[in-house]
Formats: sequence, structure tokens, C-alpha cells
Amino acid sequence: MPESEILKKYVADNEVIGICVSGGLDSKTVALRLRLAGVKVKCFTADIGQPDEEDINDVIKKMEPCGVETVIVDLKKEIAEGAFEAIACQAMWDGGYWQSTGIGRYVTARGLLLEMKKHGCTVLSHGATGRGNDQVRFERYVNVIDPSFKVYAPWRDPVLLGEFPGRTQ
Repeated sequence: MPESEILKKYVADNEVIGICVSGGLDSKTVALRLRLAGVKVKCFTADIGQPDEEDINDVIKKMEPCGVETVIVDLKKEIAEGAFEAIACQAMWDGGYWQSTGIGRYVTARGLLLEMKKHGCTVLSHGATGRGNDQVRFERYVNVIDPSFKVYAPWRDPVLLGEFPGRTQ
């Protein structure tokens, strides 16, 4: 297994990486790869009341084969508050649809970051692929909320990307 210089430094510095996970393939790939590289890993998922999972605890079950601890963070109250603020501000994209995804990512990043700190994490990572906005949203929100907190973007680590070049669709 090729060694990532970034991950070797995290191991040497005794960093603890908190990964934002969904239980999907990208989340599992990142969590397992980091754990196998010797990185201390803890996984976190946000419960913002979306119906992605019939039972939010299924995310824990999906992550178990990776050998990582997964914490569910209840952020339903926070997403509701964000939704009310969006309505009050009429936060709509060109008048067509509510800015719920951006708000959801902010609520998720902020809530998971706070929980990661409680669990001794020093770096936030995510399973968001390099093809979408989510990785940029997670990174920017963390940089604004706590500029001293490190962010690891796995799909921009050349070694990890070389091992898992991504999907073609």
C-alpha cells in the first residue's frame, strides 16, 4: 500500500481525524484507508431529519466493517432553525428553490466540528468526492468557523487518489 506523506505526518503528529460520513462507499473507503495507514480515526454523521436512511443507526452498521467508531450527532433542531432563517430571508436560488442543501451542509459542518472537538479530533475530513460542491462547502465552513482546525481532503491526496481514481460516471 503506497504511503501518503500527508497521512504519515498526521500519524507522526498524533492527530485524530474526524471524518464526516454517510455510510456510503466513499465514506467507507476513506475511513478504512486512513485507519490502515495508522491514523487515529473517528467517524461522525449528522441526523438532520433527512430520509436518506430509514434508521439513522444504519450508518453505524454500515461503517462497522471498517473498524471505526461512528457517532451520530442530532442536529434536527439546528436544521429547523436554519430553515426558518432561510424562509425569513427568502433564500431562494433565482426564486426557484430554497437553499436547503447549502444550509444543510453548514449545519452539518458546524455541528460535526463541535462534536469532533469534544472527542479530541484535531482534523476534519469528509468522504465527499472531488466532483461536487460538498468538499468545498465542508472545507470553507470549517475554515470560517475555526481557522485553526485542520481539514484533510482525501480526494485531493495524490496517493489516495492514485489508489482510488474515482468513478467514471
